[in-house]
Amino acid sequence: MSNSGLNPSMCYNLSFFKEMMKEYRKVDDNIMLRMNTTDTHSEAGCAEFFKQLADAYQKREDSVNYCLKVMDEELERKNKKLEDDPYDYNLKDALYTEESKRRMVSNELMVEDIVRQRSLQVFRSKCRIFNVPQDIEDFLNKRR
Repeated sequence: MSNSGLNPSMCYNLSFFKEMMKEYRKVDDNIMLRMNTTDTHSEAGCAEFFKQLADAYQKREDSVNYCLKVMDEELERKNKKLEDDPYDYNLKDALYTEESKRRMVSNELMVEDIVRQRSLQVFRSKCRIFNVPQDIEDFLNKRR
């Protein structure tokens, strides 16, 4: 999995994580400008731009999944500790905070679906000559 140099502490720093996701979404945010400078009548031009989109999708998906995995493992570890000491209120507070952070990271998957739908709609309307490869189509639709 390519998690782009992520480490567990970066997953818990939500402002860093959100900034990183914002950076990875630049290709989508600038899609209209990029489509206007891409030769949309050339299959090669469309394919090159689509590759950049697909790479960005994969990078974002890998980052979110990496952080969810890290957080799930830590939550599991803390829940086991809580079973040993159910009156550890500091641990309960920490668990609540971590569960909230996990939900925020998980919400990025919903944001991701919206961003992808929007960019692909623009891409498909401009690059009619290019057919999205089936494996990418499957990847894009796997959570729906």
